[in-house]
Amino acid sequence: MNDQYNSRSIIAAAEAKLASSGIGAAQNVYQSALLDWVDDATMGDTVDLESVRGEVANLWLAYAGLNRRSNLFKSATEVYEQAINCPVAGEVGKIWLEYAQFLEERGRPRTSQKVYLRALVGEGNTGPAVKNAEDQTLLWNAFLGMMQTLRKNPSLTLEDLKRAVEQEHSTIGEVGGAVTANLTVPDVPTSNATAEEAPRPAKRSRWNKKAPEETETLNPSNIETTAGVLITTSKNMPPEIETLWHARDGGSFPSPPDPPLFTAHPPKLGDPSGKDLIGNETALKLLQMLTAKTQDGKSVGSALLDLCNACWMMAALKEDEVAKAQIADTESLESNLDARASVAGGALAAVQQANEHERAQFNTQCQVQREQLVASSAWEFRKLLYTQQVLLSSAHLPGFTGPTVDSTVIAFQAKVCSVMHSAFYLRARVGETSHVNMLNKQLESLQKIVATQLVGIKMEQVDQQYPTHFQQQPMQYQQPIYQVPQVSIGVTPVFQPPPAFPLPPAMNPHLMQQNQMYQQQFNQQH
Repeated sequence: MNDQYNSRSIIAAAEAKLASSGIGAAQNVYQSALLDWVDDATMGDTVDLESVRGEVANLWLAYAGLNRRSNLFKSATEVYEQAINCPVAGEVGKIWLEYAQFLEERGRPRTSQKVYLRALVGEGNTGPAVKNAEDQTLLWNAFLGMMQTLRKNPSLTLEDLKRAVEQEHSTIGEVGGAVTANLTVPDVPTSNATAEEAPRPAKRSRWNKKAPEETETLNPSNIETTAGVLITTSKNMPPEIETLWHARDGGSFPSPPDPPLFTAHPPKLGDPSGKDLIGNETALKLLQMLTAKTQDGKSVGSALLDLCNACWMMAALKEDEVAKAQIADTESLESNLDARASVAGGALAAVQQANEHERAQFNTQCQVQREQLVASSAWEFRKLLYTQQVLLSSAHLPGFTGPTVDSTVIAFQAKVCSVMHSAFYLRARVGETSHVNMLNKQLESLQKIVATQLVGIKMEQVDQQYPTHFQQQPMQYQQPIYQVPQVSIGVTPVFQPPPAFPLPPAMNPHLMQQNQMYQQQFNQQH
């Protein structure tokens, strides 16, 4: 087994975090490791999937067990669902077995029955989720034991159970409801079940795929946890991005990205659309995204603003983390030096000299520590910027097309984030309905402005493409200059032809006809 993918070390680190920092920090350890390991196994070329599968399964089970021990049963259910849909460990039988047994313990045997069936026969025509023969045998035996206990029928055999399941599966073609009428069991909450485990009415499955799509509802309680996980994963900045930062630094000391994408307080905008800051076209794109809705009527803008809010909270957490980094205590040192000098007596001069030497060493140490802290915090903020750029690029936010270190691009991205910061701050104050109504009015106004500008641009393009070739220029006639030849006395003058007069331009036949008509009218009158 590769030492890099050792589940025992991750579990030990999570337990240490649980003891020192609480359940949230321990959850972050599991989440970060699972994200990295699953990505390495599914997208990397150097990782053997089979060698990592068991370690990833151990992490999922330990993560779920952490939530169960902390009485976070709803969170444990979510972890189990993520585990059985994991592309790496989703086929491991012990995950399905522990999930089904957990549901049975929580007084939800009907849901537990569905988990067994998804693992053993699958949904529709997808086939069983667990394909290993030993794991299937283990699950069938556990399923049989549960049905014997619930139906109070110890004589029920494995063959009878398989026959009933096969008959129902071939008839319905989908394991969405009960297996058969004589095997159906209702969910009955146990005596220690909480409100979140109360029985719920059966509802039609929304999923047409083998693995349900993960849907996540963002709210203030879990945004901070998600931000902590993303800050941890931001340590994996690609080497090419680090190289670009080193190229920007040159020989100077590293500094944080300036300006940052998000600041502590929302900016003051003269126009809520931000067109004065980011331009009409970009502001129009933002307004269209913030007012858009999905096919089922959900607001796309709310999800986008929640994402920006999470990125802002990530920046706030990083600022707080850097602020807590302490430089050596100068006041404590001075107090100790003064106390030493007060009891020096006759050796005061020697003690003062020693104090000065120690003070100089302390100041040098503080300077080195300060430089190291500045350099470390600069790279931490650069990693944060990388994570934010990846997230906002995946959301197709205007101005974001992937990670970059270009100062001009970062400056424009900061302006876009300023508009988004103002938007989610304003929505939190006035409510979604009022905010959306205001944005719709801004959208209508900006669409008219952009349409007018486009018309003007098209007219300019037409003028440049088709210039006026024939322009009437005023006719200029030059008075001919006559030169009188000088004749000497007694010399016969030589005849010289007259100078050539310039011909006037040809007159338009229509104008000539019109001039003749005017001349005839004039002659008749006079």
